[in-house]
Amino acid sequence: MWILIALLVLRYAVSTTLSVLNLQHLQQRAAAGPPQEWASELDTGQFPRMIAYTAARTRLGHGARAWDLVVTCAILLSGLLPVSARWAASLSITPVFQGLIMLAIPAGIEYLANIPWDLAAQFGVEKRFGFSTITVKTWVTDQAKSLLLMGILGTLLGGALLLLIGWLGSWWWAPAWALLALFQLLMTFIAPVLILPLFNKFEPLQDEALREEILALAERADLPLEGVYQVDASRRSTHSNAYFAGLGKTRRIALFDTLLEQHSHPEILAVLAHEIGHWVKHHVIWMMAGSILASAAGLYVAALLLRVPWLYEAIGAAGLYAQLGPTGPAVAVGLYVIGILASPIGLIVSPIANWLSRRNEYQADAYALQLYRHPRALEDALIRLSEKNLSNLFPHPLVVVFRYSHPPLTQRVSAIRERAEEIEATAGQ
Repeated sequence: MWILIALLVLRYAVSTTLSVLNLQHLQQRAAAGPPQEWASELDTGQFPRMIAYTAARTRLGHGARAWDLVVTCAILLSGLLPVSARWAASLSITPVFQGLIMLAIPAGIEYLANIPWDLAAQFGVEKRFGFSTITVKTWVTDQAKSLLLMGILGTLLGGALLLLIGWLGSWWWAPAWALLALFQLLMTFIAPVLILPLFNKFEPLQDEALREEILALAERADLPLEGVYQVDASRRSTHSNAYFAGLGKTRRIALFDTLLEQHSHPEILAVLAHEIGHWVKHHVIWMMAGSILASAAGLYVAALLLRVPWLYEAIGAAGLYAQLGPTGPAVAVGLYVIGILASPIGLIVSPIANWLSRRNEYQADAYALQLYRHPRALEDALIRLSEKNLSNLFPHPLVVVFRYSHPPLTQRVSAIRERAEEIEATAGQ
């Protein structure tokens, strides 16, 4: 038990320390002013708001992490898990549904405990800085849809997992891995047409001139598209974004209406050229393959741990597995504890995952300069996005290592300029 608690405290301490270092570093750099070469590029008048926004999000993050630590420790130390498992086992339903109920109890507690922090973020920090436009009605509707969706998918996937564990013993992880991989591929395929439209309105891009330019850009990259859509993201936030979604016949480009309002055509095309670069360089496929391989390792380790007595003894459930067998609520308890044991793994692997992601971003930028030869448009788009979103322009190096999947703005723009000069030099030869 104390090992479990120590892992949770360690994760909290590391995350909180990184946030404190990040805020201090930003305040010091902003006080000194931007580097000389950036003085004319950045809107220094935004620095006070950028610092205030980062500080507000940091404070909220401290509180949310502390509360999450308290709630998880309470679930572990209170004896709730073994009591809930025995209660679920007493119900006159199949072991699979007993296990699903067991998993739903701590998940429901954690969900309810996080609601105040989500409200504080949406209607507090984000609203105060002019980002959040969400109404209470939309927030409640989003929560209801999310719960329904998680209930359906969780029941299907969790039920299949518990069935495989009961049927196949220690070899359940192999077919579970195949099922999970198939589920990921299926969700990538159907999400743009079935799931995302539940939350946002997708309609064909109304700007015909921009639409034709986007399709021409995709054609030059030999990237077939099902369509180009605009999304009513302004219903919830003024933050802007653009992304690719789907596979095969469902592959599409989605543009936030806020992006269309805040950026020029060349900037939007430069951003989309970058996104096309991810597809052309097969980053999406490699990321999905890495995720599938990681899930195989995780499921294999889970299969080993589910059968060791100390996993249950640690939470005061000695004899639970022997009493209830390798199905239903006992297995559900084991899966929950394994999830806690795995929680620090994210911190351990995040530097590698983020390094790979940042490398992909540099590669996509380089491809964008070849596909859409307007380096200034890409620079302007990134600078405007960062300033509009009040992004931290001067993150602490350690925070970049552990948390940044994208390069910091100054490093990214410097790389774009270097690559643009190389392209020009090559073309001149």
